[in-house]
Amino acid sequence: MNNKIKTILMAAIMSSVVLTQGVCVSAAQFDDGASAFSDGTGSVSALASTLAKQTEEQTQEFVAKEEEAAQIREERRVEKAQKASEKAEQEKEDALQFIQQTVEETKKKAEEEDRKKAEEEAKKAEEQRLEKRQAVVDFALQFEGNPYVYGGTSLTNGADCSGFVMSVFANFGYSLPRVAAAQCDASTKKDISQLEPGDLVFYGSGYVDHVALYIGDGKIIHASGAATGIKISNYDYEQPAAVGTFME
Repeated sequence: MNNKIKTILMAAIMSSVVLTQGVCVSAAQFDDGASAFSDGTGSVSALASTLAKQTEEQTQEFVAKEEEAAQIREERRVEKAQKASEKAEQEKEDALQFIQQTVEETKKKAEEEDRKKAEEEAKKAEEQRLEKRQAVVDFALQFEGNPYVYGGTSLTNGADCSGFVMSVFANFGYSLPRVAAAQCDASTKKDISQLEPGDLVFYGSGYVDHVALYIGDGKIIHASGAATGIKISNYDYEQPAAVGTFME
């Protein structure tokens, strides 16, 4: 029990004790400004009743205030708990958003890195592809001026058109048919607009009877004939019959 309530009740009890034992108390001792006790002749029982009533009213008032204070404390506790819950929920939501954002950024970063890696690999593969084609061209150019020999396959001592092409590609591990028509049939066909160094250009009217190696810039190298040997010409010195390739 609250100490203040105990004190009030104790005062009431002491007043009752005093009255029941017949102790005479003058009106001046209990004067609260009421005219009933101003001449000292007031009733002791009335005084005791007034004191008890005042004590009860004060006790009720105090209890009411305590209850009000308890209610306020409870309301504040509930409000504080609600705010704490809302704060925790907001922090949880913020954390989830941060995690989601981090995941998305990481995913985008990984996708970008994969894209760049794929582009670099594709670029490297394309460079290697072109380097390989250029290597075939550079190798063939070494034999410019060497003799033409019908049926020959020697790059130094003499070769015909198909023998020259066959021997050049054999140096890089390719196995081509022996004659120009068969080389044309075995090759992967391309449009003239897609012509690249390392491709083969075939010639002939109704029948393929000549082949040359395209070296770029509109030029070919080929074993032209006995009079000129292995030489460089424009790719369209005659109308090409077909374009084919054995390379990527």
